[in-house]
Amino acid sequence: MMKLIGLLSLFILSTAIIPATAQPTQWYTYEEGILAASIKDKPIIMDFYADWCQPCIAMEEGTYPDPRVVGEMANFIAIKVDTQKRIDIESKYGIAYYPTVVFLDPKGKELSRHIGYLGPEEMVQEIKRSSGKLPKESPGFETLPVMVALVLLAVKRFNG
Repeated sequence: MMKLIGLLSLFILSTAIIPATAQPTQWYTYEEGILAASIKDKPIIMDFYADWCQPCIAMEEGTYPDPRVVGEMANFIAIKVDTQKRIDIESKYGIAYYPTVVFLDPKGKELSRHIGYLGPEEMVQEIKRSSGKLPKESPGFETLPVMVALVLLAVKRFNG
């Protein structure tokens, strides 16, 4: 019996402490992203870039793959706009410099924008600022008391 309790406790602690592996950000085209945001009722992060833009490349390689950024972007629909191919979208949003990141609500209304390079920490702050979020606590720990209570209840019922 004690072995069962020990194994259950170990499992619960390991799932509560070890964060889930973040899935890479799913990037949409403009039309797909606008539709997805409307259906899922999620805000939008729209990245305007050019292939020749060095700060854009740096963000693609260093900022967007950062686990902190990926975690924050999970609450958004992410759209990439290649300004060399989608001049119509670039003009619609009045983009003149690259990179430019535009934050929209689920209906497409602009919330904020940032012009220029953003490192991972700055991107996280921009996302939080645009969504009005407060800093999050460590993921997983908020479920630990509930999980412990469930194990204790199960042990109590098992022991009769």
